[in-house]
Amino acid sequence: MRLMWLVVCCALTAVHPVSAEERPACAADPGPRKAVEAFMQAMKARQFEEAYQYVTANMTDGRPVDGWAALQKKMFDLGGVSIGQVDVRDATIEVVDGKTCAPRAKVPNVLRAGDVLNTQGSVEFEVYDVVLENGKWRIDAQNSLYQEDEIRRWFPGDVIPKFDQTRRSFLPGWIRIPKDLGNIDAGTVAKSTQPATTPALSDK
Repeated sequence: MRLMWLVVCCALTAVHPVSAEERPACAADPGPRKAVEAFMQAMKARQFEEAYQYVTANMTDGRPVDGWAALQKKMFDLGGVSIGQVDVRDATIEVVDGKTCAPRAKVPNVLRAGDVLNTQGSVEFEVYDVVLENGKWRIDAQNSLYQEDEIRRWFPGDVIPKFDQTRRSFLPGWIRIPKDLGNIDAGTVAKSTQPATTPALSDK
């Protein structure tokens, strides 16, 4: 089972590495990682109003907190979504000219979660785009990785499980829900669980 998101926002862009000696102090800011950790823990506890505080308007399509939280609850309930282990890694903050930190970062996360179609759960490799907005780090986009080279780039020491080409997944709803899906029902869920084909990944 692969957890697939309603919208995969923004392709991963290159973050050019800078040596430890050249990186400014701001590059070690724990803020981006803490924002993702707080968001994931709130979603795991189904505290959707709290989770809302850690996402941008891009992730909510501008919905107010009560409307966004209600949609997350509906999606979790319909899909039987259960978040297990969350393993958020250190952030990579973009450094400009080798001395200035840009107000954006990428935060890798290994998510273990299940749903009505796979109660045993599965492993999902993610990278979150996090931006500094009004002095607070917030998630602006989420990217699920399926290609082996991309996974190894962000998770070089992790074992990559093999994905069944015909596994199906309910679409968890905490990632950006388009406005035209405001009225989600069981029919929407059924359409969202059609077989998806993805090349099998080696477990080397």
